[in-house]
Amino acid sequence: MKNSKNKRTIVLAVILLGLLVVAYKTMFVSSNNDLLVSDENVLAGERVETILKEIEGINFDLSVMENESFKSLKSIETPLVSLPVGRPNPFSLVSGSN
Repeated sequence: MKNSKNKRTIVLAVILLGLLVVAYKTMFVSSNNDLLVSDENVLAGERVETILKEIEGINFDLSVMENESFKSLKSIETPLVSLPVGRPNPFSLVSGSN
C-alpha cells in the first residue's frame, strides 16, 4: 500500500513539473515569430485605412431639416402607463398564507 502511494506521488510530481515547464515556456519565453509583420496584417491595415478615408468623406445634407414637410411631422408616441410591479418587500410574508 505504501509503495503504490509513493508511485502515485512520484507520477503526480513529474506531471506537475512538466506542466510548470510548459507554463514557463509559454509565459516567459518570447519567440521571434510574434514580432514579424505578415503580409495579411499589412493588407488588413490598408483595408481599414481605405474604409476610414471613405467614412471621413461622408457629408450629411442637413437641408432636409429645413424643409417645411419635415417640420410638419408630428410625434405619435404614447406615454407608457405606470403600473405597480411586485410588492414593496418581496421577502416579507404574504398576509393570509400561513
